[in-house]
Amino acid sequence: MSLVFWTLAIALITAVTCALCGTYLVVKKEALVSEGISHAVLPGIIVGYLVFQDRSSPLLILAAAATGLLMVGLVQLIKRTRLVDGDASLGIVFSAMFSGGVILASQNLRNVHFHAQCIIDGNLATAALKTVQWGDVDLGPQAFWMMALTLALVLTFILTFYKELKLMAFDESLARSMGFRPVLMHLVWLGLVSITTVSAFEAAGSILVVALMIAPPAAAYLLTKNLFPMLNWSVVIAVASSVVGVYAGYHLDISPTGPIALAAGLFFLGVALFAPGQGIYSRWQLRRQQKSSVFEQLLLVQLAGKTDHAAAAETPRSPESLFRQVAWSRRQFEAALGRCLERKWILRQGQQYLITQDGRVHVEKDLY
Repeated sequence: MSLVFWTLAIALITAVTCALCGTYLVVKKEALVSEGISHAVLPGIIVGYLVFQDRSSPLLILAAAATGLLMVGLVQLIKRTRLVDGDASLGIVFSAMFSGGVILASQNLRNVHFHAQCIIDGNLATAALKTVQWGDVDLGPQAFWMMALTLALVLTFILTFYKELKLMAFDESLARSMGFRPVLMHLVWLGLVSITTVSAFEAAGSILVVALMIAPPAAAYLLTKNLFPMLNWSVVIAVASSVVGVYAGYHLDISPTGPIALAAGLFFLGVALFAPGQGIYSRWQLRRQQKSSVFEQLLLVQLAGKTDHAAAAETPRSPESLFRQVAWSRRQFEAALGRCLERKWILRQGQQYLITQDGRVHVEKDLY
């Protein structure tokens, strides 16, 4: 199969795995934990390599996952002192651990093709070149099967503990009162995040891993607050980002890592602007409608307040009298007057206006 096909396959399976992991972090408002873990696991990888002397050893992943959990534990320990907040403690710990990993790599791996830049950037295109052989059969890239195994692990955990994860994500106190152990479940989940991060390092690099763990779930969070649809939307956006990014990188003759991360950011921007109910445009429209409704109500109140129910047709008001009474700009007054006329809440008689019965009903319904 072609290099483009395997590059796309690795990108897709990496994106789906990262999106599933990131959804729970976004719901719990811990999205930056993925950034911390992606940097903090470096010393675990280095120490694991120094101990086992094998870059392809699965024990490297376990060592990195343990380092990620160590970072989480240290962050929680610093938070409990209440000397600094959670974001500050996260920044302190992951920057210190990442720096320690860089120092270890530069001092102990000078003659080994293993450096921090590969972990930060990654390269999906070159990852597709390192294949797995079964006798004379080429089974495809090693990175693909590594991520497939990781995805299977994540999916198995989600399907087995979906109820517990849902409670953990939305109501930790309720989960604890029902006999579950949300803290333990959270630590196990962070362990899976660490495993996913390390598995994707060679192919995607930490920058793309963080982008896929945050941008698609954050976009999905704006589209729905129900966990299952959120997982689905997160996967769909991650897949779309991967397809767009891989083919953009192919046509631009560059690594697809950057285009995928950019595509994920653009998808989030689009959702943030136009998401129904939660998007910036939707909220602007809602505020505009609310503002218009307030102007209409105030105008109707002015007419209704000068008229009793029995003599509604006998007390018309001139537009200038209404304009002076409300003290709005001319444009706001004329717009509100036009909308009320269009909805038949007021009637025009010559050069004067009066409120209709429908207008009275509308005012009384909203005010009382």
